[in-house]
Amino acid sequence: MASNDDNFNLKWRAYIDFRTILKIQPVQIFSELQEILCVDYPSRSTVERWAARFKSGDADVTDLHRSGRPVSATTSENIALIESIVMEDKCITVNQLEQSMEISSRAIHTILTTELGYRSICGKWVPHKLSENQRLARLNIAKKLLETYENCDSRR
Repeated sequence: MASNDDNFNLKWRAYIDFRTILKIQPVQIFSELQEILCVDYPSRSTVERWAARFKSGDADVTDLHRSGRPVSATTSENIALIESIVMEDKCITVNQLEQSMEISSRAIHTILTTELGYRSICGKWVPHKLSENQRLARLNIAKKLLETYENCDSRR
């Protein structure tokens, strides 16, 4: 199943394909994509590479299969496995997880902090949960900081 990013990439690749069929130059296609997408557009060299690929007769807008290590180690299986290991041993280290799972420490740390919402406190991985009072206090402080920033005349 394709992700939203994959679908987005397929759309601009199809656009490049159709514009190449109409004999539009890659530089012009790149300018059009910049205008259409505003922020998240492919680089000029990427547009040129895809246009050359389509011009040579390859009309497949999907990426070619690549061998080697997967792009992401944050799969649902790895997330579930790390969560079960941490539930059994809250004092386990990222290095120990790295050795047992054979994925990078950076990916493990991302899974623990971003995907599972854990924090390491005194060497234990615990869920990061704020009370309602703590959330409201943070919100009030953020509002005051924003108000101070917006009212400040000495901005650079």
